[in-house]
Amino acid sequence: MRKRLFVLLIISFTILGGCDFLTRTNLTTIAEISSTSLTTAVDTTTDYQDTTTLNPTTVTTVAPTTALPTTIATTATPTTIPTTAEATTIVTTATTTTPVVLSDYEGIQDKLEEIGIPSTGNVKVLVFAVEFPDYTAQHAGVTIADIDTAFNGETAETAYESLYSYYSKSSFSQLTLTADIFGFYTAPHNRSYYENDYENSYPESDLIDELLEEYDSDINYSDYDANNDGFIDGIYIIYSAPVSFDSGSDLWWAYQTQYAYYTSPTDGVKPNYFVWMGSDFFYEDDGDLDLYEGINSRTLIHETGHMLGLDDYYDYDDSDSFNSGGLGGADIMDYYAGDHNPFSKMLLGWINPLVITGSFDISLSPYIDAGQTLMIVDDSWNGTIFDEYLLVVFYTPNGLNAEDKYFLTSGVIIYHIDARIGSGYDPDSAYYTIFNYNNSDTQHKLIKIIEADRNNSIESTGNAENSDMFQFGRIFNRNIYTDADWYQDSFGIMDFSISIGAIDAHYANISIIFEQ
Repeated sequence: MRKRLFVLLIISFTILGGCDFLTRTNLTTIAEISSTSLTTAVDTTTDYQDTTTLNPTTVTTVAPTTALPTTIATTATPTTIPTTAEATTIVTTATTTTPVVLSDYEGIQDKLEEIGIPSTGNVKVLVFAVEFPDYTAQHAGVTIADIDTAFNGETAETAYESLYSYYSKSSFSQLTLTADIFGFYTAPHNRSYYENDYENSYPESDLIDELLEEYDSDINYSDYDANNDGFIDGIYIIYSAPVSFDSGSDLWWAYQTQYAYYTSPTDGVKPNYFVWMGSDFFYEDDGDLDLYEGINSRTLIHETGHMLGLDDYYDYDDSDSFNSGGLGGADIMDYYAGDHNPFSKMLLGWINPLVITGSFDISLSPYIDAGQTLMIVDDSWNGTIFDEYLLVVFYTPNGLNAEDKYFLTSGVIIYHIDARIGSGYDPDSAYYTIFNYNNSDTQHKLIKIIEADRNNSIESTGNAENSDMFQFGRIFNRNIYTDADWYQDSFGIMDFSISIGAIDAHYANISIIFEQ
């Protein structure tokens, strides 16, 4: 069984008091939409609509296009939507509200006191390959070429994706990560020296000091500070020692953490966040996922999510009664599966969600294509992504999701988010985060998948399943999903229904109806 407890995220942050950090963001109006009545009837007493009542033709679909920008076609004159991603065409029917696109909003890196890798731009990271006198790279069977493939390779060269190819696709080409690799550096001590030092000191940071000094004449470290904040954006230590998958020192694992010492700048920059990871992960054949045939970069991709500022979404302690099951494994920040979910991409500023405050029909294109996301909010929403809301996406098992073990078909996923911040880190929590809630040991989750089948499989088994996605004829409302109401008393009740119409390879037709 994989050890998962020690995949750490340590983030420095500023404790934000009151509501000083809450500022209304720039909301760009999509279009003037007709206020005529919706044509689709919704039965609020059952979780499936009678298909004779649901008429899929009430939402018109068109062939996808790659033209920029995204266009909203409505009963009124079409209006252009600003977007940072490759776009598709959305066609809606009559609606009673005017949706807006959330743009120019603050993300996670705006809230952190210090950041690692910037979430956009061309960013170079620094990779050091390290071997030990008693366990060399030859013992480990790792080569610099393999490490280069894991970081910089093309999709076809890996079992899944490289770090570069994954984040280029996931960010819709907004983040280009490339790595410069140095090594092998032979550590001055055998493995046992660092194991013994691990409990009382910082052997990883000690090695970083040695590495920066060793390669000082070869490297201009300021080349690795893309955002000019005085810190090296990302350092990766890839070590040759066997990983402690089942037993052994916790040092020999993969995690992201922070450099431990205060040092003078070298070339005007200092080390800060880094990933510590064994080369064994590149050759891991995980029988549980049964996905890997070649260089495996999934752990590397996951740890880089932390370098960008993202939390883990799995449960650190499944022995308690809080928040069991995480996201059921179905996320790269849970069990290394698939694309980043829409909440993560909002945190990183990669997508502009469509904010829904009233009744609305839409043909939703696949999330994997351009990140199209519906954000359903309450009247009391504070106008930022650091609040409570639902996110709705049309999931398809292609692209970065092609080898996802958990969701094998297409369907609509509804996420319940509570991303409020301001309470500060809870020292009694097992998890270090700027959010008031997490997916391990708080009253409720930071991010939760609302299970369409209501069988609680994610909480009880830790595994998401196809039936957790909403399919044709399925309805979400508070009468059916009685435990899926807003967490905040000030938000009142979820006074809307989400009904799923026809789904094909290109669109999922969705009607959102708010109570009058």
